[in-house]
Amino acid sequence: MKYETAVLQDKRELEEFIGILKKEQVQSYLEIGSKFGGSLWKIARALPKGSLIVSVDLPQGDGSFKESQPHLERCIDDLTAFGYDAHLFLGDSTDPTIVEWVAELAPFDACLIDGYHTEPFVRADWKNYGPMARIVAFHDIGWRRDGRDSKKAKIEAPKVWKELKQIYPHREIVHCPRDYGIGVLWR
Repeated sequence: MKYETAVLQDKRELEEFIGILKKEQVQSYLEIGSKFGGSLWKIARALPKGSLIVSVDLPQGDGSFKESQPHLERCIDDLTAFGYDAHLFLGDSTDPTIVEWVAELAPFDACLIDGYHTEPFVRADWKNYGPMARIVAFHDIGWRRDGRDSKKAKIEAPKVWKELKQIYPHREIVHCPRDYGIGVLWR
C-alpha cells in the first residue's frame, strides 16, 4: 500500500492543514490515530528532515482496518530512513503509560487528534496531549451524519470542537458538507 493512497482525510483539507504547519514552521508533530500512516506520511514529508514525528495508534481499536499495523510500522521505518526522528507507540491513547512515553518526547509544535471519535476519548486526548503542543488540531469537526450511515462508533468530535473554539484562537477547514473537517487551534 502506498501511503498517498492510505490518506483517510479530505485532500483539500489536509493540504490546507499542511500549509498552516509550514507557515508555523512546525518541526515536531504528534498524531493520535494514524491507521495506515497516510496522513502521518504526507504531513511528515512536508516538514523539514530531522523533524520529530510521533504516532500513537491502536490498530483494530474499533474492529476495522485489521491490516493497518504493518503499514503504519513500515511508514515509521520509512520516515526514519528519510531522516526523520520517527516514533510509534501502539496502544490505547488514554493509557497512562502511553501518555507518559509520549510526554518524554514533548513538547510538540503541533498535534492532530484523530483517534477514537467518541466524546470521552476526544476529551481525554485533548486533556492528555493538548498541553504538549502549541497547535492542536481535531479531525472530523464537520461530521454531520446521524450514526445511521455507519456501523462504527459515533463521531462526537464536533461537540468537543464547538466548545474549544469558543476559548482558543482557531481556524476551521471544512470542504465536505457532512464529513471530515479539521479544526486547528492555537494554545
